[in-house]
Amino acid sequence: MFDKNLLLEEKDILKLLNYFRLDEEGLGPAGDEVPEWQRKRIKKKLKGKIRSTRSWKWKILRLASIAAVFLLAAVIALETTSPVLARNIPLVNSVLQMFSDKFGYQGDYAAYSQLVDKSVTDQGITVTINEALADDTKIILGYTIESNGKIEAKDLCLADIFESTKVNGSNLNGGGATGEFTDDFTYVGSGEFDYLASPIINKLKVDINVKEILGVKGNWDFAFSVSKDELIKNSKVFNPKVKADLPDQVITIDKVVFSPIDTTIFYSGVYKDQSIDQRGSRYSWIAFDDQGVELAPKGASRHGIGPFTGSMQFEKTNGIPHYLTVIPYVHILPKEVKVSLKPNDQKTQVVQTIEIPSESRVLDGNFPLELPQGKLGKLIIRDIANEKGETIIRYTAAGKAPYHQGKALYIKNAAGENVAAKNYDIRRDAAHPDEFTKVFPLLDLSKGYYACTSRFEDEEFLENCQFTIELK
Repeated sequence: MFDKNLLLEEKDILKLLNYFRLDEEGLGPAGDEVPEWQRKRIKKKLKGKIRSTRSWKWKILRLASIAAVFLLAAVIALETTSPVLARNIPLVNSVLQMFSDKFGYQGDYAAYSQLVDKSVTDQGITVTINEALADDTKIILGYTIESNGKIEAKDLCLADIFESTKVNGSNLNGGGATGEFTDDFTYVGSGEFDYLASPIINKLKVDINVKEILGVKGNWDFAFSVSKDELIKNSKVFNPKVKADLPDQVITIDKVVFSPIDTTIFYSGVYKDQSIDQRGSRYSWIAFDDQGVELAPKGASRHGIGPFTGSMQFEKTNGIPHYLTVIPYVHILPKEVKVSLKPNDQKTQVVQTIEIPSESRVLDGNFPLELPQGKLGKLIIRDIANEKGETIIRYTAAGKAPYHQGKALYIKNAAGENVAAKNYDIRRDAAHPDEFTKVFPLLDLSKGYYACTSRFEDEEFLENCQFTIELK
């Protein structure tokens, strides 16, 4: 039921958009119907924009027949609508939003992603660039790969796409990609990469020239532009210049950016011992806002030998905090663990598998169930419920870094095999940030399942190196 206060054309636009799909077969997981949160956001954006716009176009539209409403909906779908309206309508069936939601991040990707929707088919393989998003330092692409034949995971080398991507004529500086198979013939994913930024260029020219994919040679060429204006305009930037003294290096927090999609901390640093180069320690960070809520990490980057620069990326915050608190930590791995390259494959790095000390408890239906996590704290499973064909585990992380600890819950079957969760990450209770849920396929606990977690003996928290970033 639509709001009675909505104008006639708004109701019909919303109804039409609810049945609009970007790629009917390539985006299977996103579903045929626009999710409820997207409909509400579209409704809000349209309501505000249509009522606030007083141009002659809208006066005529109010007097037009219902056929004009259908035309407007089509125009929106083709991205040829008024720029004022287009940039305020969330992208329907956003690939980037889908993955953000699956990872449990809070980023508003759909509202800021720009539709690309370009496809190239060669040798029975279709590559589609669905959407793009950019800010001052990174570009994010949503893409789909479809094949007439079954796609084998071993043939899926995403470097084939992103190594052949240029932004404003320069190669990408590094990043990562993720994705999933929607069926045997379709792979949907997103990639996020740093690029060589220019403060005077706000529209990025993107060229992708793929010559081989899935082990098949061909030509898949794309050219399009992406504006970074909207995301930058709606971001808050601080330049705190805080220094942090770590065991073997000194870093300076140069910039902190709070954007509608994430939180990024940029830093520069030098080694205390100038003879140390890139083989020096690489630190990970646990970050908390001014309410003591741990921020979910998203990624990190680092560049340079000797003097270096880098960034730590976290989820979008709820508002702008007065300060952030950071606890660095390092991974402690046995000396015999080495990173090696597969023979004849310079694109794939393989790390030797090691057994991380863990704790496990049988899931026998008796709760609460505690799982010790060494010096960090413990997990407390409060209950397990089977609902709507799924098994939902509700638990609390008690300790120094609740989100970090909460991610370390996993389930094994009687054979000792990991059971894959239905989402990529945990879900945190907004009102109680140390409480989480994790969803699995339906489990029959009578068949012998175990709850497991790490003792975190492979990590060293440097609490004596904790530092605060004041945001003024």
